[in-house]
Amino acid sequence: MGQTNREPEDRQILRYYHRVKFLVDRYRRLIVLGLLSLIATDLAGIALPWLIKGGIDRALRGAGDNSSLVTYPLLILLAASLQGFLRFCWRINIHGFSRRCEADLREVVFGHLQKLPLNYFQHNKIGDLMSRLTNDIHAVRELMGFGSLAIVDAIVTILLSLTLMIAIDPWLTLWSMMAMPFIPIVVRYFGRNIFRWSRATQDQLSEMSAYTLENFSGIRVVQAYAQEENQIAGFNRISSEYRRKTMWLATLWGIFWPLMQVHAGIAATIVLWLGGRQVLTGSMTLGEYVAFNGYLAMLTWPLMAIGYTANQYQRGTAALTRIAEVLDTPIGERYAEAKEPQPLASVRGAIELRHLTFSYGAGQAAELHDLNLHIPAGQICGIIGETGAGKSTLVNLMLRLYEPAENTIFIDGIDIRQLPLRQLEDAIGYVSQDIFLFSGSMRENILLGVEDGELARVQEAARIAHLSAAIESFGAGFDTIIGERGVRLSGGQKQRTALARALIKNPPILILDDAFSSVDVETEEEILRELKQFMAGRTTLLISHRISTLRDADMIVYLRGGRIIEQGSHAELLSRHGAYFSLYQRQSLEREVATLMHEDGQR
Repeated sequence: MGQTNREPEDRQILRYYHRVKFLVDRYRRLIVLGLLSLIATDLAGIALPWLIKGGIDRALRGAGDNSSLVTYPLLILLAASLQGFLRFCWRINIHGFSRRCEADLREVVFGHLQKLPLNYFQHNKIGDLMSRLTNDIHAVRELMGFGSLAIVDAIVTILLSLTLMIAIDPWLTLWSMMAMPFIPIVVRYFGRNIFRWSRATQDQLSEMSAYTLENFSGIRVVQAYAQEENQIAGFNRISSEYRRKTMWLATLWGIFWPLMQVHAGIAATIVLWLGGRQVLTGSMTLGEYVAFNGYLAMLTWPLMAIGYTANQYQRGTAALTRIAEVLDTPIGERYAEAKEPQPLASVRGAIELRHLTFSYGAGQAAELHDLNLHIPAGQICGIIGETGAGKSTLVNLMLRLYEPAENTIFIDGIDIRQLPLRQLEDAIGYVSQDIFLFSGSMRENILLGVEDGELARVQEAARIAHLSAAIESFGAGFDTIIGERGVRLSGGQKQRTALARALIKNPPILILDDAFSSVDVETEEEILRELKQFMAGRTTLLISHRISTLRDADMIVYLRGGRIIEQGSHAELLSRHGAYFSLYQRQSLEREVATLMHEDGQR
């Protein structure tokens, strides 16, 4: 049963390594130069003990003149200098290769994350994804760089050292290698456990990163509800679990490394005992004994490199599996190439829904049911309905944030799935009810996605959004840094900034999804007055829970339970005395009550 579980894992590892093959192909030149420099470094290093042997033996025999006392030290100095230069070369190339791989792989993963469907981020923690993008890619870099090429260094050094040791004394070499068969056994046993605990520590680190990110993002709520101690306790639990797993991993390595080094100790003892006797009996020269010990010492690093490589292999493979899980997730359909793309010469803005039905997943209840609607180009359409009626879902489908069925949503008679994505994005200016601002300046947030950054355009968009007075109150004006998620701005200022961001695109279609929920009624009316001229001639979808926002629209659609229950102009809907009329009466009464309470408060 254990073997059955291991075989699929091994096959998966091979498949995951295929994910980074393109990096090896891209930087093959650096790899080849690094390998050649590495082998040349080993050759120069191997020459050193042999030169020391020759110098000692010639000096002890007293052969020739004293020139050997000059020649051999110079040769040794030359070999050592050459070894140092070549080591610099292979490190530059190999580490350069690994660093480039790290940067490229991080860009690939980040780019892939940008194109994943929204529901992926609803089921995966942002902190975990950040850990994969940083810690895991760092581990893969270590694997692809020195971790993977150390084995080449080990093989070359072992082969050359053993060859020269055998040339000096075959039997002494055989005795010194007695512990060699135990190394693969130790590596195989500990390697499997190290892989399992490496994956466990990386998963736990992701959980800790996710907890920290979530806590800092919601620090206002934490402090407002006096939950500091509870959050600290929660972090301590996660941190303690991470410490426990890393200690288990450290324990495994604490046992593994000494076992690897025991071989060097056993071999050194055998050589001292047998080789020392041979020197005393004259069957081995002192130079040969010193060279033999030099080559034996050279074998210490390759044996340790096997352990180092095993470490990087296990950690890197565990990290690569987590990265591959991201890369194996299919990108959203909106980024897939349309089978028969039909770009429009220019977008006029006519919108049509044909039997649109949508649910967020298999087995889930439908959010929208058989919607049919035609909005002529240049008209203003208001959409109203209770919470959960499907208003935002409809907008998300029009933006292809979620993928509608084919032949259900059309712009100017073309299925939006056949429109080039870039043209669809350029055609729509969108303000969502969930505002997100980046931690840059006001100018950068307004110009998001717009290449033409003329100050006059920014100022005009801010004026229409009724944002100019707020910006002037800031010391740096449009260059004011608004902080993470726009923390320096009020809720209303955030919404107006998002509105200015949509207006500066000058799109033929404008979608305002409850874009005035954080501003008072008076400010909303002022913004709508400024917007009237801007909206003239462009298709506008006004989504709101306030009838006062929609009453001047050319067409109003009332959604309930994902269905269109009423449709018409403001006057037509009131004359029918249906659901819209009831909502209008209720909101009118609420507004009158609020006005009376305000007047009473002033008295």
